[in-house]
Amino acid sequence: MNFKVLATIFGIVGVLLVAIAGNAVARQAGFGESGWLMLVFALGIVLLGQASILRLQQKVRHLEARLAGGSDA
Repeated sequence: MNFKVLATIFGIVGVLLVAIAGNAVARQAGFGESGWLMLVFALGIVLLGQASILRLQQKVRHLEARLAGGSDA
């Protein structure tokens, strides 16, 4: 199973779910046609999550390189 593809699919589905539900909540709260802001909010949440994941991936690559090369840098 390719976890990168699976993570991408989960991210897209998550954004869609938050956008749809957020749009419904925004309309119920009286925001009218400003529901697209919920989509932007959902994308922001995903991007914030990706930032920490990218930092973690960089640390893992660095540790793998140190273990493979034996360098202390």
